[in-house]
Amino acid sequence: MAISVYYKKIWKGLLPVSLLITNFTLAQIPVADLVNPLWGVTEGNVVPGASVPFGMVKLSPDVPGQQGWQVTSGYVAGSLFAGFSHTHTSGTGGAPRYGNLLVTPLAGEPTRQHFLPVRQKNEYAAAGYYQITLQRPDGDVRAELTASHRVGFHRYTFYNYSKSPVIKATVQVDVSATLSRISGGKRSTRCTGAQALVVGERAFAGSASFAGGWGAEAPYTIFFYAEFDKPFTKTGSWQQDSLMQQSKTAKGEQIGLFASFELKQQEVVQMKLAISYISVEQAKQNLQEILHWYFGKARMAAFDQWRQYLQVIDVKGGRPEQRIMFYSALRNTLIMPTDLMGENPHWASDKLHYWEHYCLWDVFRATMPLHTLLYPQRQVGIVNSLLDIYEHRGWLPDAWIAGHYAYNQGGTNADVVMADAVLKKLPGIDMRRVWSAVYKNATVQSDSPTIQGRFLHEYQRLGFLTRSSCQGAVSRTMEYAYNDFCIGQIAKRLGKQAEEKRFSNQSANIFTLFNEPFGYFWAKDSLGRWEPDFSLHSRLSEHWNGPYFYEGGSEVYSYYVPHDMAGLIRRHGGAEKFVQRLDAFFDSGRFNLSNEPLFLVPYSYNYAGMPYKTAERVRHLLTHAFRPGHEGLPGQDDSGAISAWFVFSAMGFFPVAGQPLYLIGSPLFDEVIIRLPQQKTFTVRAKNNTLDNIYVGGATINGKPLNRSWLTHDEIVQGGVLLLYMSSKPSGWGKTNLPYSLSSQNR
Repeated sequence: MAISVYYKKIWKGLLPVSLLITNFTLAQIPVADLVNPLWGVTEGNVVPGASVPFGMVKLSPDVPGQQGWQVTSGYVAGSLFAGFSHTHTSGTGGAPRYGNLLVTPLAGEPTRQHFLPVRQKNEYAAAGYYQITLQRPDGDVRAELTASHRVGFHRYTFYNYSKSPVIKATVQVDVSATLSRISGGKRSTRCTGAQALVVGERAFAGSASFAGGWGAEAPYTIFFYAEFDKPFTKTGSWQQDSLMQQSKTAKGEQIGLFASFELKQQEVVQMKLAISYISVEQAKQNLQEILHWYFGKARMAAFDQWRQYLQVIDVKGGRPEQRIMFYSALRNTLIMPTDLMGENPHWASDKLHYWEHYCLWDVFRATMPLHTLLYPQRQVGIVNSLLDIYEHRGWLPDAWIAGHYAYNQGGTNADVVMADAVLKKLPGIDMRRVWSAVYKNATVQSDSPTIQGRFLHEYQRLGFLTRSSCQGAVSRTMEYAYNDFCIGQIAKRLGKQAEEKRFSNQSANIFTLFNEPFGYFWAKDSLGRWEPDFSLHSRLSEHWNGPYFYEGGSEVYSYYVPHDMAGLIRRHGGAEKFVQRLDAFFDSGRFNLSNEPLFLVPYSYNYAGMPYKTAERVRHLLTHAFRPGHEGLPGQDDSGAISAWFVFSAMGFFPVAGQPLYLIGSPLFDEVIIRLPQQKTFTVRAKNNTLDNIYVGGATINGKPLNRSWLTHDEIVQGGVLLLYMSSKPSGWGKTNLPYSLSSQNR
């Protein structure tokens, strides 16, 4: 069927111009061509620039700080322009980090006037590619960016407004650049020292050290080596606000280099800049990732890496913009963490090493289970990296940034990551090391539990935490309880029966803080008395610093007991009362998907035997909370977490992290084909799927009736077909044989 005029309007600006033609079908579009890196950049803080999956270089535009703050991705649509830097995080919050090695092209002479006003036009982004035209009084620059794992490739086309046949152009490199937030006159992230030099007629080299930002000081040093495809007409440096013409070196906390060229109108200057966390010499070696000067070839190489990752899923049906959102969301889950490719500057190891776990609290629920299902070998490397950190630094991290521990947002949720890997039988993981690491979390009091490990003294003595011992006492207790359950499941897999019983029983601590008269979780003091100031919501605008709950209030957490939803439902007074309360949460507008502890809540109806309610909530979120365009995400993406929720839910099922269990919802597409290892496929086929037919009326798996609203991991990875018969009316499907709960008989 030919594409309608309506859909062509939707696609305009989202797809390459070459695809904006008639007489092609959706199935003919390569999935990587459907990616729109600008999707979700405003609300989600997604980084829109050029990179490859898990790449060290994330080459993306930065804007100057406005009114004392700067978004963590460095990007604000339509804002002033600072340049293109090579390191970023995506979707994160708090004080920003990175934004290193900022490159600014100018149609004219070098300047130290910061952040010259520019107008922007022709902005466009695709998988592994970004372009924009910068308009200034001296002239325009068309900037194009692509990347390999450790190299940023720049192509700048200069347009000068003078009538002279020879024009002047400049490329500036701010070696000391970093994204930062200014508070009380102080920068959250800062350069602590940098040095740079001009090498010959075509190269720059140097290094810079940085500290600060969200979670910890986390100091690091980045090294670079940059080559140009043309010899310099002249070079120079700057220190603070002083330009030094002809200078070949610079040293200090605010430094940079510039190169000037004499060009013809519309002539191109290209630059390749490689980074390293080891040395300048290693950065120079890393330039060999791109040995040529053919920008188009480098762009296609980056595109091909994205294609290999994205084509593991093929979706059919749905609206064109939904397919764009789906593959854009999948792309967002593959930006972080950062694979250091053997460049761990802190210790030698034969294990892979990853930075920017920012944080496990955000990604353990959906992003990591998605990688486990779609890219199991990649997740094996990530899990082994976490274990390697434990071996060399003593604890599994929750946040690991630039080679350092950072703030622990809740429980020891690396325990959930380990259980997820063990129970889903990921190969190549040292089970003895897994057990050693998670057992330490649960039994050894940490010297700094806000950074690693747990607050154990109260938890072991009382079964819960109080506000006198830590912030977020109730939510930490709840997370510790689920962490203990996951440790018990690892013990079961290892045949440690006594430890399985111990930690499974300990996980029931979660209900010591369930206040049945209110019907919600709440805080107790050290004598076991309920705290008097009950509230459904956080009393602080800075809800991440609440005394009882982290990033939320009681209502946010009171539907999250993933190991014993049957026990929770009983304490609510049974399935009917539980569903009534859950309905009120949604219908009042208080539910907001932007917070990770809420990810499973739309699927909680499955545990009450009412999966048709799950279908209603999930389908509504898929079609209303997510939209095309810059504001397409319902909240901060948190390293791809919200994007992962969309990917899973659009496919029709969602993981219960730490368990080999997936809950069935309401698929957005008519057919989803997942390409698994060993040439297997798992297909979800939604028969009669329409805007009205959102309910599952019946199901089969590999031709056999499926009367339950959940799947096991083994059922998916063994391959086959899940056939869902969609209906416009609720049915009795999935009422019985409920998902696993610790206190039920369904073990």
